[in-house]
Amino acid sequence: MSAKEYFQRDAERETFYRTFYQICRRFNVTWSTATPEVRAFIEEVTRVTYEREKAKRNGVSLSTVKPSVSYTHLTLPTT
Repeated sequence: MSAKEYFQRDAERETFYRTFYQICRRFNVTWSTATPEVRAFIEEVTRVTYEREKAKRNGVSLSTVKPSVSYTHLTLPTT
């Protein structure tokens, strides 16, 4: 990736990261101190949320979005 590509604005990339930060806030997760299990959970919830929002924006059926992996065994941080 060139410096120009790195600094070039990409609307989809910004939307993905905005979703990621919202998910972190929703679950009170600080990425730099999160365990690998919590990071995997946040990554999966972000992926599914982003893909569902993208499908809605593009008028595509939500059934095209790969379902999430179950993380019901995790205990997430609480406030």
